[in-house]
Amino acid sequence: MAHLFPTTSGPNDPPGPQLSPEQWHYALAQFLSQSQTIPPTQLPTPPASASPELVLDPMLAPQPQQSTESRLEALEQEITRLKAEKRATEDDSESAPEKKRRKRKQKPSPYVLKSSAGLCEEQIKVRKLLMQKVKNEGKRITGRLSDSDSDSDDGDDESDLPSSQATHTILRYNFAATVTHADNIKVFDRIADLVWTEQRDPTSSTYSLGYPNVSFTREDLLEFAETNFRSWKSKWKGEHYPEVRRKQEKAAQKDRQVLRRKELKANRLKAVSDYKQKYKRDPICILETDFMSDEISAPSADDEDTRDEHRRRLVKAAHLGPTQQRNDVWEVIRPGFQSVEMSKTKNDLDELVNKRRETQNKKTKRIRGRVPRVNFGNTHNRIPRSTLYPFMLSQPWYDEHVAGNEELEGTVMIFSKDPRGFGDS
Repeated sequence: MAHLFPTTSGPNDPPGPQLSPEQWHYALAQFLSQSQTIPPTQLPTPPASASPELVLDPMLAPQPQQSTESRLEALEQEITRLKAEKRATEDDSESAPEKKRRKRKQKPSPYVLKSSAGLCEEQIKVRKLLMQKVKNEGKRITGRLSDSDSDSDDGDDESDLPSSQATHTILRYNFAATVTHADNIKVFDRIADLVWTEQRDPTSSTYSLGYPNVSFTREDLLEFAETNFRSWKSKWKGEHYPEVRRKQEKAAQKDRQVLRRKELKANRLKAVSDYKQKYKRDPICILETDFMSDEISAPSADDEDTRDEHRRRLVKAAHLGPTQQRNDVWEVIRPGFQSVEMSKTKNDLDELVNKRRETQNKKTKRIRGRVPRVNFGNTHNRIPRSTLYPFMLSQPWYDEHVAGNEELEGTVMIFSKDPRGFGDS
């Protein structure tokens, strides 16, 4: 059999598909119907077995013309058939045993008093008592009863001391390891077992919490024991590593300064009403913790001679007597950015605060000791984080420390207008 049409492929290409006699006959007929230029004598005679009705390839068969309506009708019938099959499949699946995915139940928390958030007043009291008992038991079984750790300011009264005072084997913490170390877990378990045995049953003779309706778990006690361990480990690291000790001292000093600024702000807030009545303006705009002065007992320098000299200056300026040499004295260091008007507003508030304090002392007939303050005129140059009003800012300070520094200029935020009664308002 030969190819029907000449090929245009290359010599190395595979031969094209060949036609059967039936296909050959039909293709020739199609060709003759489209072209009348070929003489009949030049047409090849088809094979005797050729039949124009037999076509093996359905793509070569003539397709019947269908109207749009008939095509849409056939499509709708097909859709109806598919929907019926889907419903039958769903009915079969419903008749089968129903399989539902089980929701994984969340395990209840093993803790009840781990955090004070969300606890009622009675729970908070029981939590505090248990923490103290765990702490005291931890001291006892590790031989730390004579230690004066940093968090012992809440005291060890007789009611909080461990009830089991018999001779026992001293266990030791491994402060060089973590809470998950076997040595430390052994201590935690021992502490939790002792307190759990004494306090879990409100009807027992050893129960002393006072709130039988408040429940707790052994895991709570383990958590309290681990918290104590972390605190004692921090102290141990400060005692054994000088660099850690210096970092801890600086962090503690920073925390103390923040607390003193907050206390200073709270005292001045008490005098706001008196200030408004006297000066007819509201000073609340300057009462941000960030705007308060620092009150330090020693400079941040590591040099002991510098710190000792600063202490001598404070004692002398505070006029402490021979019996007061060890009393606390704080130096007041004001923000360098604040203007004269802002500084005067603070002084006026402080005068009203002192007046209120004196009146209160006369009423109660009691004089509360207060740490003396000394002002050597020193300032700090920290950039304020809170937004300033124009009257608050010292222009000479800004020109010296901020102007021309693109990075710092973007951190100093200033309102466009002063509040009523201040500055140019």
